[in-house]
Amino acid sequence: MNYEYFIAKRIIGNKSYKSSVSAPIIKIGIAAIAISIVVMLIAIATGIGLEHKIRDKAVAFNGHITISNFDSNESEAAQVPVSKNQDFYPQFKSVEGVSPYPSSCK
Repeated sequence: MNYEYFIAKRIIGNKSYKSSVSAPIIKIGIAAIAISIVVMLIAIATGIGLEHKIRDKAVAFNGHITISNFDSNESEAAQVPVSKNQDFYPQFKSVEGVSPYPSSCK
C-alpha cells in the first residue's frame, strides 16, 4: 500500500480529528490542493492553446513552404529571388491546395 495514502486515510478516517482544532486546517489544505491542481491544468491548457495560435500566426507571414536560393547570405532583405523557369515549378500546379502565386497576386 502507498505510504502517503495510508497516512492520509488514517488522519481522515479518525473520528477524533473532526472535533479537534485541526479539522478546519485539514479541510482548507484539501481544498487548496484541489484548487491549485485545477489552476495548473487551466494554465497548461491555455499555454498550449496560445502556442498553437502563435504558431499559426507565424506561419501566415511566410507560409509552410519557402523556396529560396541556397547561398551563404543570411539576410532576408538581400536575397535574390528564385527564377520561375525551373523544372520543378510547374509541378506545383498539380498539387491540390498549393498555389504558385500568393493570394494577394490573384
